[in-house]
Order: sequence, then structure tokens, then C-alpha cells
Amino acid sequence: MSHAKKQWLPAALSLMMVGWGANQFVSLLVIYRNAHGFSEVMVTSMLGIYVAGLVPALLLGGRYSDRAGRKGATILAVGLSMAASAAMMGSVFGAAPLFVGRLLAGTATGLAMAAATSWVKELSQSPWDTTSVAGSGARRASLLTSGGFWLGPVVGGLLAASAPGPEILPYAVHMVLCIPLLAVVARLPETRPRQSPQVPFPEVAAGRAPGRKRFWLVVAPAAPWVFAAGTIGFAVIPAVIPGLGDARLGYATAAVAITLGCSVLIQPLARRLDSVLSARSLITGVGVVLAGLCLLLVAIVFPNPALGLIAAAVLGSGNGLLMVGGLLEIQRSARAHELGALTGYFYTLAYVGFLAPTVAALVGQWVDALWIIAGITVLCVASLCIVVLNSRKYLPHALEQVDAKAGSRA
Repeated sequence: MSHAKKQWLPAALSLMMVGWGANQFVSLLVIYRNAHGFSEVMVTSMLGIYVAGLVPALLLGGRYSDRAGRKGATILAVGLSMAASAAMMGSVFGAAPLFVGRLLAGTATGLAMAAATSWVKELSQSPWDTTSVAGSGARRASLLTSGGFWLGPVVGGLLAASAPGPEILPYAVHMVLCIPLLAVVARLPETRPRQSPQVPFPEVAAGRAPGRKRFWLVVAPAAPWVFAAGTIGFAVIPAVIPGLGDARLGYATAAVAITLGCSVLIQPLARRLDSVLSARSLITGVGVVLAGLCLLLVAIVFPNPALGLIAAAVLGSGNGLLMVGGLLEIQRSARAHELGALTGYFYTLAYVGFLAPTVAALVGQWVDALWIIAGITVLCVASLCIVVLNSRKYLPHALEQVDAKAGSRA
């Protein structure tokens, strides 16, 4: 394999290490509660401040990388992830360092997902990679992002459970692994030259933004189901399946493993489902999520834990299909000047899905779980209808023909 074909890998590993750093906190929550007596409100607030850093970084980081370049934004994201780990090593001094660390981790994650995802896509095509097939960038970025989110809590939990210094060692290992990665990333080529903020992009000046129109009509309605599918699979299902009793903890562990495992395993299939003639990959993804919700309804009506785990597998598959499918749609239809921004918007909408367990728990104080899932299912049907109706609008190949005609008249 030539050196050129490998240039996407360090950029993708940046996504993995930032995701690792963001999620290792989850495996240490029990330690923080037991060793420091942190209340549930304080722990929830630490999760919330992560989002406070994540969303602005997603919305602004992609636009920044469109103007200033992918490499600098990615290096900054990895550096912030290391700073987050360093801050959270100070938990022995109280909660304040954890709040700082979580805010930095959220900022790093948002910046990496917007900028590094775009960088991986660009490094996976000519002239940096002349052998990869169309859609490789989306698949690579999604797979490494998912891998990082999975590795963080797994490695962090193993280190915390079996090694000395459980509040320090997991973060130290993460920082040590990031150092050589930064050295390699710094030598990668920049794919997006710096743009002057005073000079508008040619496409913007011409008043053409069809890629954005397809994004809002096709990608945006499907995006919230990316993480809604995952969180329902591993957080809601163990809570709503009746009759588990003392087995609920073990059942929840199995649901997490099945949901996340299916999400990763299904992703290579997503690229094969993709089509330049329609939004087939997104339609399939939302359809799979809908099937998972219907299975969950049956598992609740006829209390069946095994069927609940099957529903978790289907929902996890929907998560993986939608993550890859959404990135494929964006990377195919977005022009270079808007790739980072639209990637950031996609992940921002996807993170809305993380609210699903919170909403379900809140509404569950007054409404039976069956009706909550039924309501979510109706919303999924509505999203699927919107994607299907707009599936063939503003297709990338049609946009290229419009641009070619405009160029011939110029």
C-alpha cells in the first residue's frame, strides 16, 4: 500500500482518539459517585456541560475549517481532548476540574466531528488517494468515530477496575496515545486552502446553494434518528421491558453491547446501499429504525426480553446505517466551501436524538411507556415520509449538469 493511500488514516484516528477521550468519563461515573459523593444532579450537570461545548463547536467548527483549513482545526481538536483529560485528572481536588474537562471534551468532539470528518473525506479521494471507491471517506470517518466512542468507556472501565490510580490512569493513557498521533497528523497535507474572509466563495456569490437545500429536505429529517436509535436501544429498552427484576442490570449491559456492536458491524453495508439517484441509504436507515421501534412495541405489549434485545440489534443497525448514509449524502452533494459546515449541522441534529431517553423518562411520569414508544414511532413514520417525498430532489449529478451548462454559457 502506497504512502498516499494511508494519509486518511491518521486523520481518522484523530476522530477515534477524540471520541475515546469524550466517552471514557462514562465508565468512571460510579467511582466519582462513590469516592466523592457527587449527587445525581451534579453528574447530570457534567453531562450537560459537555453538550454546551459540543453544539457551538459543531456549528462553528465546520465553518471555521471551510475557511481556515482542516489540519489546524483537527490538531486543535486533539489538543483540546488532551487538555480535557489533563483537567479531569484533577478530580481529587473536587468537581470543578471535571466540569472544565467535560466542557473541553465537548468542544474537542464537536470540532473533530465537523472538521476531521471532512478532512478524512478529502484525503480519501484524488489526488491524495487515487484507489479508494466513492463513499470511502464517509465509511472510514463513521467507523473510526464509532470505534472511539466504544473504546473510551471500555478501556477506561478496564483500567479503572484493574489498575492503580483509577481516577488518573485512564486519562493519562489517553494523553500518551495522543502525543505520537499529533506528530503524524502535523505532517499530513492540507486539503482546504485558507480562504480570505473578505472574499465570498464563487458559489455563494452566484447565489447557488442547492447542496444546502438537499440537506434540509433530505438529510435533516433523518439526522435525529442517528443517535435516537442508539440511545433507545441501550438506554430506553432496558427501562421499559417489563418483568426483568434483578436481571435488569445484566440485561442493560447486553443491550449496550448488542446496540453498539450492530452499529459498527452494519456500517460497511451502508455504502453498498447508497445511490446517487435517490436517498436510498437514508430511507433504508430510517426504515430500519422504524422496524426496531415496532419490535419494541411488541416486546412491551407481550413482555418478551429476547424480542427487546432483537429490537436493540435492529435499532443499532439503524444507527450505523444512518450515520454512514447521512455523511455520504453530505459529502456527495456539498461543495467544498460548505462541507465542514453541513457536517457540523448534521451531527448537531443527530445529537438531538440523545434527548430521547431524557424525554421518555420525563414524560414517563405521567404516560405509560407503551404510549411513549408509540408516539416516537409516529414521529419516525413522519420523518420517513419526508425523506421519501424529497429523495430525488436536488440530486448531486443534476447539480453538476446545471454547473456545466452555466460554465459553458460563461
